[in-house]
Amino acid sequence: MWFRSTETDGATEERTRADAEHRVRLRVLLATYRTGAVVVLVCLLAAGAWVSYGAYAAPTGEAETARQVETTWTATGNISHGASVTEPTAVYPAGTRLENEPLYYSAVSPTVNGTFVGGYAADSAADVSVSLTVELVYQSVDPDNGTVYWREREPLAATNETAVQPGEPVTAAFDVNVSAVTARIDRIESDLGASPGETELLLVLERGIDGTIDGAERSVADDYTVPIAVADGTYRVEDGASDAYDEPYEEYETVSASTAAGPVRSLGGPLLVAAGLGGLGALVVASRRFGEPTAADREWLAYRDDREQFDEVITVLLLPDAALEGPQAHVDTLAALAAYGIDVDTAIVFDPDRAVYAVRRDDFVAVFEPPRPPSIAVGDDISDRPDSSSETGSEADAAGDGGPAPSERRNHTRPTGADAPTAGEPGEED
Repeated sequence: MWFRSTETDGATEERTRADAEHRVRLRVLLATYRTGAVVVLVCLLAAGAWVSYGAYAAPTGEAETARQVETTWTATGNISHGASVTEPTAVYPAGTRLENEPLYYSAVSPTVNGTFVGGYAADSAADVSVSLTVELVYQSVDPDNGTVYWREREPLAATNETAVQPGEPVTAAFDVNVSAVTARIDRIESDLGASPGETELLLVLERGIDGTIDGAERSVADDYTVPIAVADGTYRVEDGASDAYDEPYEEYETVSASTAAGPVRSLGGPLLVAAGLGGLGALVVASRRFGEPTAADREWLAYRDDREQFDEVITVLLLPDAALEGPQAHVDTLAALAAYGIDVDTAIVFDPDRAVYAVRRDDFVAVFEPPRPPSIAVGDDISDRPDSSSETGSEADAAGDGGPAPSERRNHTRPTGADAPTAGEPGEED
């Protein structure tokens, strides 16, 4: 005897079927993507741990090296020159002192007097010595390739002072009789019988500083060349700018400069760690909760997918016994049966009472029996689900297909074979 299910019972059964299908799909999805998800989550966890370490365990972040000026001191120097007028002229009376002139006349001021002043500037110093030397060099040089054909050196001045304080000047005075040097060059070329290249007249200045400056031992030496240009009875000292002899010395130290951790690292690292740990924990809980999918789970999901795909060409009818008589062939999947029915242009019929799909052609019947729902197939505990005890055997199978409840099926008109709809047409329902 059949009992008519209430509308509430139908809704409960529908929810039960949906829950079962949802559970099985989660099992399969979890098994399919679990390994990849674990790899991604472990990478997130490792990245988060690395970023967090950089932001907290090493809060200054990644060290960057930089050069920083530790001390600065300067070796100082300048040169001054002048000449006295020895022969009176209409312009200069005898004895006139010319200072730092751009040009001197050899006939009236043959000798140039100069001083080279050296020293240093620093914050502190101890036991510092300053040495100065001045030499006169005259030579013949090829202007194209710098070849020196001959050279003469003549020391002009030398001095060495100890215990020199910062800013204290040390002076080396020198005199150069330009007229006498010019005559000396003429004699050399006369003796050589030739005058290759160009003659040069140079002042070579050397400065040495040794001692404790700004708390450290320093020892430096500098040299400079000051040309004296002679031409047409004149000469000039090309001493350059007044600061040409200042040499700054900067001492550097390498320091580690690190950028402070910004909000991306200080917050992003812990968030990545939380995401990695949370995701791994969720995977563990989900794996225990849903378990591993069985072959029955996968078979049933494949059937449900086929049913959804071919739903428009499946007709739900209560078949007469004669419709299933005769030779039968059982197919493995609903998709195969639907493909066969479409190929032979014959209706695919689902009988909810027998829980079978059938395609009849002439005296031959192709039959597909759907797998049992996962709640029964995989042994899930459904005792706490409402009305679970009422779904047994073929009735549970029919419910798994989304068909009407058993009592509702009796309201369908039972067609005869001649009245069965063709493939793709809906079955008759009240």
